[in-house]
Amino acid sequence: MPFTDKSMHQEKIYGIGIDIVEVKRIQEASQRWGTRFEHRIYTHQELTYCGDAPSRYWRLAARFAAKEATLKALGTGLTTGMRWQDVEIQTDVSGKPEIVLYGEVRRCADERNISSVFVSMSHTNVYAIAQVTLCTVRTETLFPSDHRNS
Repeated sequence: MPFTDKSMHQEKIYGIGIDIVEVKRIQEASQRWGTRFEHRIYTHQELTYCGDAPSRYWRLAARFAAKEATLKALGTGLTTGMRWQDVEIQTDVSGKPEIVLYGEVRRCADERNISSVFVSMSHTNVYAIAQVTLCTVRTETLFPSDHRNS
């Protein structure tokens, strides 16, 4: 069967970010600075989800890595006007992590026409890692015109 529609809506990758963090670093910062550190980095929903020790620090570290990876994928890092809490990691009913953007980070993503955010997080007792892929929607010709017979 011939392919007749030469235009196709598809997503393309805008950016990929990856970050790894030592769980101990997050634990030490949390113990040293307490709620001051945690409330600067994490949203209330994230802190509630992370629960109590020992899994708390694994989860906090994975979320920190996901926030860093998001900013790397966006290509900005944490620039003026952006806050750590502008990147929130939520979980759906099945436990799948999802990223929700707010504030200046959201504005920056909208400016770049980001349409999808994909995140994967993992941890051991020592390290937490996250990988984020940002996509944009584009319309382009799937098969360019055939100029061989022109």
